[in-house]
Amino acid sequence: MRSRRLLFALAGPLIGVFALAGCSSAPDDFDRAPEQVTTDLDAVDASDLQLPLIIEPLELVEPGWDLPPAHHGEVFLSASTGDENLEFSAFDVHGSMLWQAKRPSGCTGFTVSVDGDGDPLAVLTDSDSSTDCDEDVTASAFDLETGKQKWGPVDVPGPMRGPGTVFAAEDAAPTDALALDPATGEAVQDGSTDVRHLGEYRGTILSIDGEKLRATGEESWELSLPDNGWNADELRAAPGADSGEKVIHLDAGDGVGPVLDRKTGELLDDDARGVAADANTGAIVTLGAQGLTVIDDTGKNELPVSVPKTVELEAAVGGLIYLREEGTLRVHNATTGSLARGYPAEGSGVVAVPVAFTEEGLGTLQAGDRTLLATDRVVEDPEES
Repeated sequence: MRSRRLLFALAGPLIGVFALAGCSSAPDDFDRAPEQVTTDLDAVDASDLQLPLIIEPLELVEPGWDLPPAHHGEVFLSASTGDENLEFSAFDVHGSMLWQAKRPSGCTGFTVSVDGDGDPLAVLTDSDSSTDCDEDVTASAFDLETGKQKWGPVDVPGPMRGPGTVFAAEDAAPTDALALDPATGEAVQDGSTDVRHLGEYRGTILSIDGEKLRATGEESWELSLPDNGWNADELRAAPGADSGEKVIHLDAGDGVGPVLDRKTGELLDDDARGVAADANTGAIVTLGAQGLTVIDDTGKNELPVSVPKTVELEAAVGGLIYLREEGTLRVHNATTGSLARGYPAEGSGVVAVPVAFTEEGLGTLQAGDRTLLATDRVVEDPEES
């Protein structure tokens, strides 16, 4: 039996309630410990895809992931799904697998964060008794690059709700969500039973305490809810792509809300319904009532682009903005707003859309139900071989 730390009293009663309602069978016994591997994936044939011009010279590999990937720096993490278990795997931008770990099929909650020194961590959930991972849930942290365990397993009251290391049972009250300090695995102590944890963003815990929006941990700041016209009962973390390394996007109602600088709490946009971080240029792109806005070191630039409510912000990479309107993808220049050539003029096949990229322009793409990784390996010119 693995040793665990009981972090707060509510976890026990919640588990008991779920036990009365019935539970799924215990997962098959398998080794949970991450296994370090040194596997270099071969490049895939992408001739049946329409690839962005920004990755045209790069070799693509296919890690076989079924869950949306997360990353920090040059390491990406996700999992493939099976009938009985998940298999998490971490890959670097060279197309090399670094480590892998198995979990029950329902333990899909995972996140990437940092420890006290700013080194990247992978936090995975687990359960000894439920393949659905809805009872007897634990969390553990591992070095993102090596798979070496840093802390855990730690008892949590339910699955990972996120963003980041926030956990709660399905029917729990908002104030019952538990936030863990990703650096230590210890429960965040707020000193009040009325505090509501909204999310954890790279070591910064964001919470609502009375009429204050408060950040603690890696960064500390406070904002007044009334002064900003935010309702404490409605404000929550906005779903979507992970941009938590630089900004925090909140939903203040109807899917629209503020975008805040993670380090300072500065209000960058007050009515965004979409946000994307361009790691290449350092810019933040928001989609809101006024249209597209690009925020960088020079200030805020509102682009002259028509964006009806049917338009969604997909990604921002390499000075380009990718928008989707129903089944159509279009690319805009992030400086002028004009339409840009994001794909080869002559092409056919499934369109691969950028998802998460590094400063060097390497990262993941989604092509239908396939997740691909653009590596730092350059496609070999057959005339030079």
